Amino acid sequence: MILRVFVYGTLKPGGYYWPQFCEGKVTAHETAKVRGALYDLRPGYPALLEGDGWVHGTVLTLKDDAALRGFDTLEGYEAGRAPADNEYQRCEVDAFSPAGEPLGRVWTYFMLPDKMRELDGIHLPEGAWDRPLVRE
Repeated sequence: MILRVFVYGTLKPGGYYWPQFCEGKVTAHETAKVRGALYDLRPGYPALLEGDGWVHGTVLTLKDDAALRGFDTLEGYEAGRAPADNEYQRCEVDAFSPAGEPLGRVWTYFMLPDKMRELDGIHLPEGAWDRPLVRE
């Protein structure tokens, strides 16, 4: 089974968490977009929420399940836990190339609206997050 994950912030190539969570664990990556709404959060990282706009990022092809478990840990997601107890929810979505061509189903991490409001999210209408992580 091929594991692919759409990332839109600190896990993108060159992002803050790329060296720790992706280096040597990603076999391929391609620019992509998914449907949603993107927010910049007070702690200094982004959140994807359900929406009708486009969110721009990268589809990563992971080497194995261990890499996906690492992403789950970073994103505060635990399968079977109450959604409100997770920071993000891991969900399958349709990904598209920048030109709109289908790339198939991929995993990504969505945040619930209440959690986004708790973290003072600011909507990014352009659907892209390219800021450095500000927390230590």
